[in-house]
Amino acid sequence: MYSKRFDEIFDNLLEIEKKYSNNKYDSGGETMFGITKRVARNHGYYGNMKDLSLKTATEIYFKTYWQQPGLNEIKSREIAEELFEQGVNMGPGVAVKNLQRALNLLLEQEIKVDGMIGPNTLKALHGCGYKEDLLRLLNGYQIKRYIEICENNPTQKNFIRGWLKRVEIRRKI
Repeated sequence: MYSKRFDEIFDNLLEIEKKYSNNKYDSGGETMFGITKRVARNHGYYGNMKDLSLKTATEIYFKTYWQQPGLNEIKSREIAEELFEQGVNMGPGVAVKNLQRALNLLLEQEIKVDGMIGPNTLKALHGCGYKEDLLRLLNGYQIKRYIEICENNPTQKNFIRGWLKRVEIRRKI
């Protein structure tokens, strides 16, 4: 049903997104496989979060965090995986805006930062010859967001070390 590339990237994500969590300081609230209760409800799941199946979680991830933002259109597996992971943690729109901002720093053309992968973003991405630099910038934006979250809400400092584990600085293209 899903592509081989999605399946591999999703398997990597599951190493980060453990099973059930309900930390009182986590603004996402109750989660299972990294799926928040709010997101599960938006997809029609109304059962106990501890009972959310991996199959249902996979469907939600595929539709909301892979297909909807258009990650299936991205040629580079590494870029698609980075955007998928960021989208899961910060929202797909934030991840795509990070991509667009990074491309605007690297390329002479200016693309609109709207959080949507359209033809202009894809053209810029696929024409970008600086994949390693692009990944570094994506990681930089990710770290910047984590710092801002913690500075604005000190209760979130509890999560900074876990969030930093998400950031892949030494990725090879």
